[in-house]
Amino acid sequence: MPTVFTHALAGATLAGLASRKPVSTPGMLPWLALCGAAAMLPDLDVVTFKLGIPYESPWGHRGFSHSLAAAALIAGVLTWLCRPLWRRMGLSAAAAATLLFLAAASHAALDMICDASFGPALFMPWSGHRYLSDWRLIEGSPLGLKRWFSAKGWRVVYTEFAYVWLPCLALWTARWLWLRRGSEARA
Repeated sequence: MPTVFTHALAGATLAGLASRKPVSTPGMLPWLALCGAAAMLPDLDVVTFKLGIPYESPWGHRGFSHSLAAAALIAGVLTWLCRPLWRRMGLSAAAAATLLFLAAASHAALDMICDASFGPALFMPWSGHRYLSDWRLIEGSPLGLKRWFSAKGWRVVYTEFAYVWLPCLALWTARWLWLRRGSEARA
């Protein structure tokens, strides 16, 4: 699995790309943080390891919590709980829920291109089938702190940087240039 930081960046990037407002707009940073948090939430299921629930269980890691149904549930709850944030951004409830859904669902999309043994169960609770892409470029993140200071830890950092962070940086740069060009045209 990619790190939670990478998941957060992907979720915030999706929300940022959908907005025409500069990041300096009041309320934009909290909104981006919320979308980043929505993308991180599915990994709360790591608690299942401590509860003795096997990885391959539909309720284990990358099971229901990584499904599209869970993404919809996360989006619905966050839309309801965080109404002042999305209203401050001038979003409708439907737009906020859609962006939060996409942010939460981006988690499973990144996990599908990770070199894990079990992919996310996208269609839980209707199907327990786990999905992995044939294109698995991201090294799976180690769970123990000690393993981060190994060759595997450095491979994780490298693959996430190359395949997620750099593309997100390019998208944010393109967004900034597009907004800047639009503001210059209006001036």
